Amino acid sequence: MKKIILIVFAMATLVACNSKPSLQEYLVKKENSAEFISASVPTNILFQNLENLSSEEKSSLQKIDKINLLALTKKKGEPILEEEREELRSILNQPDYQSLLNFSSGDREARLLFVGSEEKIDEMIFFGYDSELGLLLLRMRGNDVNANDIYQITQSAQNLDMTSMSGSFGKLIGELGQ
Repeated sequence: MKKIILIVFAMATLVACNSKPSLQEYLVKKENSAEFISASVPTNILFQNLENLSSEEKSSLQKIDKINLLALTKKKGEPILEEEREELRSILNQPDYQSLLNFSSGDREARLLFVGSEEKIDEMIFFGYDSELGLLLLRMRGNDVNANDIYQITQSAQNLDMTSMSGSFGKLIGELGQ
């Protein structure tokens, strides 16, 4: 009996040591770092003026629960920028993250990924990097989101009134532009 317990414990330890960090762990680890700009925003704060949208666009937007933002500007984090880029690449290259779009040109890259299936998307992730600006990570989590909802959200983005964002989130967006 002791051998079985010892074997189970050893296997559990091995699995725990070999597991790669998740995006959630990365976000939690970096959210209080002085170098990073971070925000966790419920979408009811962001999407207040939905009058100009179709009912299908409204329905798709309302399926998104929360958006996490993490940014590292070159100005604040130049010494660690490349290291953080590689760590995020490593996380996003794991099999759980399915690629929708990849762009790379010189010192810039952008990736749009999702977790789940086309019928039930659990998370949408945008990762962007520019050697002159820094890096940006956005993660949207929602309920019953599907590929059509993502299409509707991208279509509705041009019709949203972003001037109604709350003051603190607006300031955060301003910091990214500096």
